[in-house]
Amino acid sequence: MLMPLLRFFESVPAALAVGLLLLPRLIDEPGERFKPVVAGMALLRAALGFFLIAAIARTIIPAERPVDLAALGEFVTGTTVGRAWIATQAVAVLFAAATLLRFVLAAKLLDDVALALGALVLAATSVTGHAIDDSFAWYTQASFLVHTLAGLVWIGGLLGLVWWMFTGRDKPQEVAAKLAERWSLVAKIAILLVVISGLMMAWENVGGFANLLATTYGRLLTLKLALFCGSMLAALALALYLNCRPAGQFDFAWYGKVGGGEAAAAVGLLFVAGWIAVITPASHETDLYWPLPFRFSYAATWGYVGLKLPWTDVAGWYLAPAWSGLVALLFAGFAAAAWWAPPLRSWRRIAAPAAGAVALLGVASSFTTLAYTDTYNDPAVDYTAESVVRGQKDFAENCVACHGANGDGNGELAKGLKVAPADLTAPHVGNHTIGDIFHWISYGGTSGVMPGFKDALDGDDRWDVINFLLMLSYTNQARFIGTTPMVPWLIAPDFQLAGAQEKVTTFWGLRGVPTLLSFARCGAGGVDEAEREASLELAAQTAKSAGANHVTVYQGGCPDKLLARVATHPLAVEGAYSIVNRYPNETPSKEIGEAHFVVDRSGYVRARFRHFAKDDGQAARLAGVVAQLAKEPFVVVSLHSH
Repeated sequence: MLMPLLRFFESVPAALAVGLLLLPRLIDEPGERFKPVVAGMALLRAALGFFLIAAIARTIIPAERPVDLAALGEFVTGTTVGRAWIATQAVAVLFAAATLLRFVLAAKLLDDVALALGALVLAATSVTGHAIDDSFAWYTQASFLVHTLAGLVWIGGLLGLVWWMFTGRDKPQEVAAKLAERWSLVAKIAILLVVISGLMMAWENVGGFANLLATTYGRLLTLKLALFCGSMLAALALALYLNCRPAGQFDFAWYGKVGGGEAAAAVGLLFVAGWIAVITPASHETDLYWPLPFRFSYAATWGYVGLKLPWTDVAGWYLAPAWSGLVALLFAGFAAAAWWAPPLRSWRRIAAPAAGAVALLGVASSFTTLAYTDTYNDPAVDYTAESVVRGQKDFAENCVACHGANGDGNGELAKGLKVAPADLTAPHVGNHTIGDIFHWISYGGTSGVMPGFKDALDGDDRWDVINFLLMLSYTNQARFIGTTPMVPWLIAPDFQLAGAQEKVTTFWGLRGVPTLLSFARCGAGGVDEAEREASLELAAQTAKSAGANHVTVYQGGCPDKLLARVATHPLAVEGAYSIVNRYPNETPSKEIGEAHFVVDRSGYVRARFRHFAKDDGQAARLAGVVAQLAKEPFVVVSLHSH
């Protein structure tokens, strides 16, 4: 609570000081009457800065250690946050000094310097918030500065304008009108910058429309947008008044009251922004709470309706998107008829909007599907080979009886159930969010047949099961992975790489260059070991000459000279990748005798080779695949895309 309050009470004085410095310049007014207020606000901002750094230090320094002067000094000089605060506080102190110097030295240059320092103070306000995160791209960090500067100039100018209107009623009306019109232009520029930079920030910090409702950050941002819309309505009223006012007249009282309403909404917005600046961004949240019983999805509605005709499912026919779409089409036609048909024109002002609203509701309904509190939850466990293997074990202990060992819904108990268990390898799995699956595993399926496993499996165990299910759902298509690159859809699970000398410690850390992931079991019998070793050596030579990364997961007595980068837990990696190492008409195995997966620059498995021989042309084909994938653009892939 303290941090947001300090940020708010730190920002408002600085914004008001800058506003009262800027407004008189718009009409060439000396602004002498504002000097005490400007200096007082600047001094207050500088003083509050010292309290802010103490509060920041208290939130970061371990609770058992007191925040005394020694600890605070160490924090300020030894951390990025502290050094950023030193820079911002130095500017704030210079700003306060410049406003005090204006009492003894009247010079336009000094006024310019004070205004410039005030603008720097406003821009630097964001530096002690999310803008200090150096993981952001430079343009995102710049957007924080621009957003804060433009927003606080707008808020400070509004507060200053209201102050001017209520204390300057002895001024000529045309002077007030001139100030209002010129400020309106400045405000429009500031708002434009706020909107553009705000969209850039939201792109990084929100991550998706659902997060606006599913996270604390998103809900506060939604409130901030509501306050912004309220202030814009007041601004629109002021703009309309300036365009329509009688010449030579200006209503100080009305303009001040409406401007005060805009300023009040803007100050409320600023208070919310102070909270947003000190909480976890929505895109970084993993525990999301979705408050609605539905969500919008094309994949789960129109994208799926072709697999089953609406009238073939008696229990759910009325929820089918086709029926909602038909209702929308009928009411849209009625709305058009009510507006244009002569016999209905007398009713068109009521009937057409009403029918149009029902049509829009029908369109929205046709894209809705069931949702749960966990629908947009992000996994708390990374999508790794180790997690997949743990999930496979939990699945075998809790789910095989109904869903079957391969997840295709034919377990021993399946025939006795009134609702058949879901085929977890079928395409429909991709129509659900990961959070939906987590909810069903936790609390049971919608049919009431599948029980919940919240008490049997803790949260991380349930996410392990989901990581296994993600791999399992790929198995049907994975059978047909060949030597020709397929479309990117199969995401390669991550795993740790061994070797203290390696800077890259995970498989996904190799992205940016195609990677050959080779599996082999040497000395297992049943194969010509000399041929296998020759195959592995040819794979290594081809990967090296093609410029690809090479990772080996070799079991048994494979020669050390064939090893490249190796997995820390090879059995787990083999177990995870064996799930998708399927071939038509072959019995699945948890062991990979030999297989070579080609993973593209972005982390998708794109091709697979079974064996290499000198004269079979497979090595040349591998080199061609690597060359092709090296030319493709790099895209950022979520490990949990599904």
